Amino acid sequence: MKAKQKIDSFKVVLVEDETLIINSLERHIHSIDPSFEIVAKCSNGQEALSYLKNNSAHLVITDIMMPVMDGLSLAKKIQEGYPSMLTIILTGYADFNYARDALKSDVFDYLLKPVNPQELSDSLNKARIHLETYYTLTEESHITGKDSATIVEYVKLYIMENYMNEVDFTSLASTLGFSSAYLTKIFTKCTNETPVRYLTAIRIREAKRLLIDTSLPIQKVGELVGYPDQFYFSKTFRKATDKNPSTYRREKKED
Repeated sequence: MKAKQKIDSFKVVLVEDETLIINSLERHIHSIDPSFEIVAKCSNGQEALSYLKNNSAHLVITDIMMPVMDGLSLAKKIQEGYPSMLTIILTGYADFNYARDALKSDVFDYLLKPVNPQELSDSLNKARIHLETYYTLTEESHITGKDSATIVEYVKLYIMENYMNEVDFTSLASTLGFSSAYLTKIFTKCTNETPVRYLTAIRIREAKRLLIDTSLPIQKVGELVGYPDQFYFSKTFRKATDKNPSTYRREKKED
């Protein structure tokens, strides 16, 4: 089997007609994750398309409201001509619902302006995982036929980096090009447990660590490991450990 090669950098095109915003965005991206390399800064969608005709890119981050060609029109053109390229939309509150609807079709993610650095970091992280998965599977598909072990490896990576959020295995499976039932089948075959059980195990492991190493309230611990409902967190924790979170914490601290 061909050895997997890590992608060292991702080419990013920024599209925004306000100079201060586009320069600020460039600085934030470089600070958050230098592996995302800004290769072009364009002032409208048409200028971005002209650039993409002769240059490659992995990710386009574009404002939604611009002259000549707006961000959603650009996203549609990118989806039609460059289906492996991702588009992240920048939008103000006034256009929020419009941008959110776009996620159903041509847009990978959206960010509200002014851009919050943590939200930008989360969005870039999702994009990186998606791109690494896509290109690794594409690279190996001619030899392995999307080797199950490779798929499972990246699903595990996705879970490890997203267990604190809501994890949608149906969407993840779709991203990889197959159904959630098939994802469950190959994951279970390789690991002897379902993706959901693997996710739960990771969350419980992290919850144990937080309960022992911190004095955070039980509700906060649950939120940090992906369970915003404290009752459901306690129920899940007890099912996995035979103890509720407060009892587990007390006993471990007494040891």
